[in-house]
Amino acid sequence: MAGEKVVRDVCGIYSRLFDHRAVLQNECKYVIREFEGKRNDREVQRLTEASKKVNEIQDNIPECVQLAEFLNEVQDQLKDARQRCHNILEKEEQDPNKMRREEIKEQTKKQWDEFLKAMDKEEEVIEKDFMTKSIKLKEKYGLVPASESS
Repeated sequence: MAGEKVVRDVCGIYSRLFDHRAVLQNECKYVIREFEGKRNDREVQRLTEASKKVNEIQDNIPECVQLAEFLNEVQDQLKDARQRCHNILEKEEQDPNKMRREEIKEQTKKQWDEFLKAMDKEEEVIEKDFMTKSIKLKEKYGLVPASESS
């Protein structure tokens, strides 16, 4: 008898400590009443909106995945182009004839500038000669009086 009371007490303590079915059932009923009664289906509307957004996102996922793959390809191409540019710059820096080419470019530019100056001077000389000869011819043929030319 005493053993039975001990077992009942232990079972009672066990059920109170570890068996929460009654409490959970009451909590579930309370939550259901909250959703159904007091909130007037606001939560249902929010859930349907969330469901629609999730469906839209799921519809867009394949396109996003495709774009991500495309971006990866573009990124790889950009890396390759950057590496090629880097290689070209390294070759230019290591080129032993680079300084010589720069010197030749400078000399050529100086020669061209000198040539243009010489052409300008020559053009001025030719213009002066033309003007003096045209004035002499006009005086010779009497188109301009001799006093005006002086």
